[in-house]
Amino acid sequence: MVGRDEERVQEAVQRLQARSGIAARGWTGGELLAAFRDCDAVVSCAGPFAQAGRPVLQAVLRAGLSYCDSTGEQSFIRLVFDDFDGEAKTRGCCLVPAFGFDYVPGDLGAAIAAEGLGPLRRVDVVYAPSSLAISRGTRRTVALGLTSGELRRPTSRTVTVPSGRVTGVSSPGGEELTLPRHLDVQTVTTYTVLGMPPAMVGAAGRLASLPGVRGLVRAAMERGPAGPQGADLDAPFAVHVQAEAMGGKRQAVLLQGSGVYRFTGEALAELALRMAMAKIDEVGARAPAEVVDAREFCAATGLSVREVDPE
Repeated sequence: MVGRDEERVQEAVQRLQARSGIAARGWTGGELLAAFRDCDAVVSCAGPFAQAGRPVLQAVLRAGLSYCDSTGEQSFIRLVFDDFDGEAKTRGCCLVPAFGFDYVPGDLGAAIAAEGLGPLRRVDVVYAPSSLAISRGTRRTVALGLTSGELRRPTSRTVTVPSGRVTGVSSPGGEELTLPRHLDVQTVTTYTVLGMPPAMVGAAGRLASLPGVRGLVRAAMERGPAGPQGADLDAPFAVHVQAEAMGGKRQAVLLQGSGVYRFTGEALAELALRMAMAKIDEVGARAPAEVVDAREFCAATGLSVREVDPE
């Protein structure tokens, strides 16, 4: 384990029975390179990634290691693909960003939904978690997004999941960047069920971006528990993915699992182990469906997949 605070790192090592722990107090590429000396692969969960992610990537490439992360930040995903792909190919490294609840189910689900359709007009991904409890790290990322002033005017999409009819609100998703890497698709939109209409989400973003409000929003996100607790840890989730061909034919799948953070941990661990055991042959910056078989990996990480009627 690698972190910034020595005391917290060692506490986590004992609690999780990790092999060892190293504190990189300055979080520099040089410190992290030394910490990665005995590693075979790296899983990065240090966020917000816009602040903490680049030094990890720099150290990973210098060490010649493969890498995956838990980011949900579209700007950071774009950074990995645009700025680090070339060097990763040169050094023989595989970089897979956003390999968690956002956005593995959507990326793999789209690969399954698109089977046999050919070129696509659009893909819609709707995330429907039954619990909105999130970690402090995720809250920090949400705060950065809300206060950036870059939040687009959101739209909505209503679909059927096991809990009934739900409406998701659009947001800058990872699938917009990953799906065009393995599918011929014109438009990709990611939605999340937040329990509020798009107009309210848009108003919240405009308000949070005001200079006098930004600090209050970021301070508010620091309060509360470090992460989901109790029943929220295993709360079920569903992901509805629909692909539409250029000719109008539509196919949809529903993916189901439990515990968004548990799934993220399972997905990252499974991929990192495959990387460490040299079972991933691809190099460069890659999308989830470029490095694993969609149906097989869903099964390996406890995601059920079934075809549903298009909507």
